[in-house]
Amino acid sequence: MVPSAVNRIVILYGIGGLSDVGRHAILAALEKPSVEHITVITSYPELLDEKNWECNCLPDSGHTNPFNDPANAKRLEMVKINSWKNDHDLSKHFQSATVVSCLGNRQPGWKNAEIKKGWIAYEGNKQVIKAMEGAHVSRVVVISSIGLKGDDNAWPHFANKVMKILFKTFQRKARKDLEAMESLYKQSSLDYLLVRPVGIGEDVVPVGEYFLQEYGEEAVGGNMAKLDVARFMVDEALSPSLHKTSKVVGSKPGSPM
Repeated sequence: MVPSAVNRIVILYGIGGLSDVGRHAILAALEKPSVEHITVITSYPELLDEKNWECNCLPDSGHTNPFNDPANAKRLEMVKINSWKNDHDLSKHFQSATVVSCLGNRQPGWKNAEIKKGWIAYEGNKQVIKAMEGAHVSRVVVISSIGLKGDDNAWPHFANKVMKILFKTFQRKARKDLEAMESLYKQSSLDYLLVRPVGIGEDVVPVGEYFLQEYGEEAVGGNMAKLDVARFMVDEALSPSLHKTSKVVGSKPGSPM
């Protein structure tokens, strides 16, 4: 189980729009003075060197790699994975930690040839679950998506129906990968939360707040920044309130797309 006061967090990210939230989760964790150690596990450490993190956090200057800031040196650790399709012994990195996993993506691969090599939500999270069980830790907050099997009423917005159509046509492989990943967690003993963000467009400015979709209530806004999704995920990793379930998170209800 997650201890009452968690000061270690493991963050995993891949490539693509959903995985971009993982890069932002590093920043969200650094905002928490109580977090003493942040282990980042990825196949793409070089993405942190990019100024454009596919977001609108810092439109003028762009991002800088947090690993290059001496003030973060004692808090950050990088672990590079060559391929999630190979087995890795990662349990030592998860000791006494809570976890934010952003290994999924839902892009068809037209814009980035790297995505065409395969989707890693299932393969990567299978190893995350194995490592967590080996380290005897249980709290994990996982990026997923709207529009998947079984979430018909999760977000009462027309865009949810659009996403379902895309998943049945152009993004079938991404859908199968994400649904297989979700099944892994549902069959595990872990205290998981599957996060279904809405929005996360490249032009959305972070506002420092998030809103959870409740059944029967007005739809949350579909105009949410990646950094705000990351903040929600880090908050839930450190102070869990939603257990063994999924949740749609978005911007203020009524806000435009």
